[in-house]
Amino acid sequence: MSLVQSDFTDIGTLISFAMRPAQRPGRNPEYQRVLSRYRGERELRSATDAFLHGLSVRVLSDGDYGLILGVEPESPLAFRISDMANAQDERYRLIAGLVLTGLVAFAYPSADELEDDRVRHVSERDFDDWLRDLCERLRSHDAAGEEIPEHGLDEAWRIYLNMKPIEYGDRGRGSGKLRKTCSRYWVRNVLTWLQGQAMARPDTSSEGGWTLTERFRIHAREVALERAYSFIAEVRRRRDQHHDTSHQGDPTP
Repeated sequence: MSLVQSDFTDIGTLISFAMRPAQRPGRNPEYQRVLSRYRGERELRSATDAFLHGLSVRVLSDGDYGLILGVEPESPLAFRISDMANAQDERYRLIAGLVLTGLVAFAYPSADELEDDRVRHVSERDFDDWLRDLCERLRSHDAAGEEIPEHGLDEAWRIYLNMKPIEYGDRGRGSGKLRKTCSRYWVRNVLTWLQGQAMARPDTSSEGGWTLTERFRIHAREVALERAYSFIAEVRRRRDQHHDTSHQGDPTP
């Protein structure tokens, strides 16, 4: 059976909901209706996928979180890191990219972890300390003449280590607030952006705590295909193995 005008209207409605990450089918009967059609009607699903393909977009998941889309860099719908608050400067774009990739490796250090849907919690302080330690290890790689595969990653760790972990403004509206010249600002800035994409939410039980959502895990699978993530995850595995080996002779607490 050929699709009619109302079917294409439903396709547009479904994509419109998908472009608003805070929308959930469980809270919106209309979203649930058009999503159910996508799941169960082959022709409508094929037409939706073809339309998205023309925009260099594909469906990553059609589960309880709704239609989650993966956007290729060349797509007119692609997010640019420069769109993030205060990330217009190239140095800060590199830092934001490092924090995003680092968050994936921090929460999901292996491919097996990416298949595990356990809730992941992130502390701004703990993650900043972890990322700073990672950058120190990248400094050691560089000193040993070992290649770091991504040019941006090679620049980003240098900038990150040159930043103070915490620095507060002391004038005007910025007084008492984290300055963008410190690393903790960028950890918070990226997590706040992820909150707007429904991929993270503040954890009210702890100061500076966040919970990464299932939507984040689904998108993290895409990041896991990038060389920068693979390299960072391997550095982390080596660190953990070295830590375990160095403590094998420790007395039982």
